[in-house]
Amino acid sequence: MASIRQIEANRANAKRSTGAKTAGGKARSSRNALRHGLARSAIGDAAEIENVAIAIARGIGHQVTPASTMALARSKLALLRLRSLRQAMLAALMAAPIPANLKRLKALERYERVALVQQRRALRLLGLE
Repeated sequence: MASIRQIEANRANAKRSTGAKTAGGKARSSRNALRHGLARSAIGDAAEIENVAIAIARGIGHQVTPASTMALARSKLALLRLRSLRQAMLAALMAAPIPANLKRLKALERYERVALVQQRRALRLLGLE
């Protein structure tokens, strides 16, 4: 348990570090997640997701809910995009081994884990896992 002194120190730190203050800083920080587009909730356009979902529903053979096939289609497209991005990043890393590129490559793992969890959840809903 934190002491009263630690709690007061935490509150004082929180008052000092509240994020960007200037308009330029706020604009920069608002675009942090847009660097590669992987943090978006919808990867791919709606028509592409719907086409993949229809193909999945036809391939399964038994009656499935549209929501579960859409969830599986979204996760599959996210994994496809991640893997193609990883391939491009590996090619760039081979051409110019820069530590920043290696760090960005490692950051993809987080998004891949999320996409795999979503895929597993969708497969469970469809009764395929």
